This record gives sequence, structure tokens and C-alpha cells, in this order.
Amino acid sequence: MTERDPRIDALAASDLSSAAILASLIGMLGAKGILSDSEVREVYEQALYLLDAHQGDEPEARRIYEAAREIIEAQLR
Repeated sequence: MTERDPRIDALAASDLSSAAILASLIGMLGAKGILSDSEVREVYEQALYLLDAHQGDEPEARRIYEAAREIIEAQLR
């Protein structure tokens, strides 16, 4: 069995913490009335747009972009 590269876990942890902080920030801005519900929705819609615009054609990355899209779309439901 191949040993797992610890850099992958560090990268995943960094991305996860960034996503959690950003989602918390968006939620707090909405809760405080700084962003309206439609503006909060627009933030997530813009994130989807940016994913689509920067996805590229690499088949290996397609699953990652699809998973990211699903996570963002869950916030829009």
C-alpha cells in the first residue's frame, strides 16, 4: 500500500477551514442585515459562475469541480 502524502491532508484541511470561515461570514452578514437574502444568494450564484468559468477541460479535475458545485448548490436550496 502506498503511503498517503501528508500534503494532501494539509491542503484539504486548509480548503475546508477556508470554506467554513467564508460560509460563516456570509451567514453572519446575512443575519446582521448587511446582506439581504437575495445578495447572499447572489454570492453563491457568483461562486457557481466562477467554477464554471475556470473549470477547464482536465478530466481528472472534473469530479472535484462537480463536488464543489454540489456543495454550493446545497446552499441555494
